[in-house]
Amino acid sequence: MMPECFQTWERLGREVGTELYRNTGLLSVNGPPYQDFTLRSESLRVMGKPCELPTVGEICQRHPGFSFGPEHKAFVDPNGGVLRADSCLRALQTMFVKQGGVIKENEKVLEIIPGEHVVIVTSRGRYTAKSVVLTPGAWASKMLRPLGIDPPLKVTQIKVCYWPERQPGAFGNYPCFYYLSEKYETYGLPCDDHSGLVKVCNHHGDDLQGPDQQNQVQYSHQIETLKSFIREHVPGLMPEPSLVENCLYTHTPDEDIILDRHPDHPNIVIGCGFSGHGFKLAPAVGRILSELATGTTPSYDISPMSLKRFPNNGRLAAKL
Repeated sequence: MMPECFQTWERLGREVGTELYRNTGLLSVNGPPYQDFTLRSESLRVMGKPCELPTVGEICQRHPGFSFGPEHKAFVDPNGGVLRADSCLRALQTMFVKQGGVIKENEKVLEIIPGEHVVIVTSRGRYTAKSVVLTPGAWASKMLRPLGIDPPLKVTQIKVCYWPERQPGAFGNYPCFYYLSEKYETYGLPCDDHSGLVKVCNHHGDDLQGPDQQNQVQYSHQIETLKSFIREHVPGLMPEPSLVENCLYTHTPDEDIILDRHPDHPNIVIGCGFSGHGFKLAPAVGRILSELATGTTPSYDISPMSLKRFPNNGRLAAKL
């Protein structure tokens, strides 16, 4: 799905006159025992994309803000980069409205009534449609259970931290990076929205009972782990974040997403469980969801994303 997404993000950026994707390259550094990049290299080769396998010494010489020992292995994807998320959302909304769409914001969904025509009751109105697409994010379980389905979803909270550069502007030309070892799994990327700061986060967070709990739990140990990582491997940053935000991931057990029709109401289409890697796939996901909603054969094999991979097709278990 990614080749289509690269092309669509680029085309959307041209249409709205805004650069949506910043090609910084992606540096992956792995410590023992995660040092085999064969699968990733082969995936890029199949896509016709180049890659590099520099030594960590070359990486640290090229980017002195990093520090990695000889036990590490490095991999560079020159095509990697970062999507400007706020600009992407504005661009999608602009084109949606331009093509006749209507955006309704700040309306809480109170009830979804299945039928030949689906009725959506919100805090501000009542809507009827031949088909609907539900993409409720971390609120998926809360929305889907009244419809009789309950796929195994887990909500986690990630602390999104922004770290100041020791030398202002030093990380301006650095690549995005992903680090994996027995001790850490983190990622980082340049931050255009906050000048002089670099976004560095843990890739995994802590479980929440529900998304409404996110502002009640601090999870300071996540930040302490990141401080330790910064001191060990990114000494070019100050080991104290200037800004901390929350981000919610909604995970499936296999980390694959859910794109499917409701097993009992095929005019209700569901997209959820993106497991922290859904945003970049939005163009292809949008195509698939629209195809499901209009009865068109999906452009991709979505069987790995089906509700059928869960017990009872994801239906809510009957209470005895």
